[in-house]
Amino acid sequence: MNQLERDLREALRRREAPPFFAERVLARTRQSKPRGQHSWVWLTAAVLLVLMVGGMGIVREQRRLAEGERAKEQLMVAFRITGSKLADVRERIATIPQRVMQRSEQ
Repeated sequence: MNQLERDLREALRRREAPPFFAERVLARTRQSKPRGQHSWVWLTAAVLLVLMVGGMGIVREQRRLAEGERAKEQLMVAFRITGSKLADVRERIATIPQRVMQRSEQ
């Protein structure tokens, strides 16, 4: 048997546990929190954060679209007013030759 085998045999030899070893291990397991609980808390917090940021983005996009619709409506009203005024001006311009003729006949 060589030195390596002897070292392995010595390392793997069964030894008696120190006094109260089992009680100390059980006491520690009762005191410590399960690790899985912390990961769920962080995962839940991360999901909530993503949902909040996504929700804020959706709300911002809806507001932007609503403002765009309002601007479109205002522009359409402005076009209607401008069209009406242009029609009035066109009508007045069309009647200029008639008025000039009436003045020259007098």
